[in-house]
Amino acid sequence: MFTPRLGVSLHCVGQPLDGPLLQALRDSGVATLELYPTIFGDNAAVRTALRATMATTGIRAATVHAQFGGHLDVSSLDDKIQAQGLGAWREAMDLAVEFEAGMVVVHPSAEPIAPAEREARLARSVAALASLTDYARELGLRFAVELLPRTCLGNSATELLRLVADLDPAIFGICLDVNHLMDRPQTLPDVVRELGSRLITLHLSDYDGIDEKHWLPGQGVLEWGAFMQALREIDYAGPFNYEAKIPGDTPAARFAALQENFRWLSSL
Repeated sequence: MFTPRLGVSLHCVGQPLDGPLLQALRDSGVATLELYPTIFGDNAAVRTALRATMATTGIRAATVHAQFGGHLDVSSLDDKIQAQGLGAWREAMDLAVEFEAGMVVVHPSAEPIAPAEREARLARSVAALASLTDYARELGLRFAVELLPRTCLGNSATELLRLVADLDPAIFGICLDVNHLMDRPQTLPDVVRELGSRLITLHLSDYDGIDEKHWLPGQGVLEWGAFMQALREIDYAGPFNYEAKIPGDTPAARFAALQENFRWLSSL
């Protein structure tokens, strides 16, 4: 039965990961986190402090988001760039093991993707995913391939499903970033239904129906009641993860705003 629990991409709440932020996290009611490798820098003490906070509160890391960008594009036709992207994915996998997260979120490409290159780039991205199947299985991890905007690979449910169609469904699924639908916000409930059991995590935010904004849910054009109903229909059981710009001058204020929005959203 679909029962959302509050999750958030920790970098959206603020940095540095110091005492005030960790105290606010302890008091927040957050159940799950998404971690991004750069939030730690090279400071091992920060990682230790976050692990201690999680251990004493029962908060768990649900996902780690791999670094991304043009120099890390696994769909690149340049072998060196693809290798750098795969290295970033492996780094995220190792961080997921360290924090006992079960899933790594990855971008299947950067952009722009020229129409003439799209088929070749899709093949490169699928090959990159497939190349880490055995490592993921060894570590007990899943990959969530993210819905991306504009000309990126995976900019529709159909293309996302094509990317993972021939890959082990026990390992490879989809991350639905709901503010990446561009001019198709009205299709969100149908996208959820189309992804079905391959939908394994979410990035929650709102937008203007034109381009990504990462507003809090309710501040844009998405029909959140219909979205929540679609999640119930597919019996969604993955993380309910906010990746949004959260208002507030302090970590405590931002967590309070997040909790208020979650109460509204989970009531729909």
